Amino acid sequence: MDPRHNPSETALENRDRAALGALFGLPTGLLLLTFAYATTRYVVFGPWSVGHVPLYVLNKAISWTALWLVALALTLGPLARLAPGRFARHLWRRRYLGIMGFLLASLHVVMSLAVLNYAYYRQFFRQAFELTALAEFSMAMGALAWFLLLAPLAGSLPGAREQMSARYWQYLQKIGVLGLLLGGLHLSYGVPGWLTPAAWYGGLPPITLWSAGGVAVALVLRALAWRTPGDAT
Repeated sequence: MDPRHNPSETALENRDRAALGALFGLPTGLLLLTFAYATTRYVVFGPWSVGHVPLYVLNKAISWTALWLVALALTLGPLARLAPGRFARHLWRRRYLGIMGFLLASLHVVMSLAVLNYAYYRQFFRQAFELTALAEFSMAMGALAWFLLLAPLAGSLPGAREQMSARYWQYLQKIGVLGLLLGGLHLSYGVPGWLTPAAWYGGLPPITLWSAGGVAVALVLRALAWRTPGDAT
């Protein structure tokens, strides 16, 4: 029998199409938007040349996109509690948003290590080979955030939710929220730049500020939904 005419095969294709759309649709659109912003800020108005786009500038967009995707994945549940009619039907997407967010965060780690030196990040260093205390704190928070985000990633693997109790699945999500909070603290190295709008390239706010804003919104929404009656999400 031709599998193309098999109803079960058609259902699987529809499922896989929806999964691929969730995995690449919004993340791709968000990455393109953040990349355009980063290029405008750092190359058009900033001091960086086009030659820095493939690694330094792209890494800025990847880190921003990764953090927002993780924040959104951890916020869909609370949003479904606060406004079930609008968001409950999108709960299935959080698995894919979280997975893509974690993958982009991992890529950000690799790309950052490639350019973590005095020439690129002078504000990180007291001298050429010594990090400042703020930079050390920021790097530690970033490393811990990545590690903690492994917990919700494990809960997002196929079949994991069905094999776990609601209580322990919620534990994984709470660990993920802690990871998101530490991811926000990782952005602390950018705080001095938030306080000097006159120095913003082209008047555009720093990417760390936009990223922190996404984390703050996610944490506030989770706090608002914390006592809202409903199924564990």
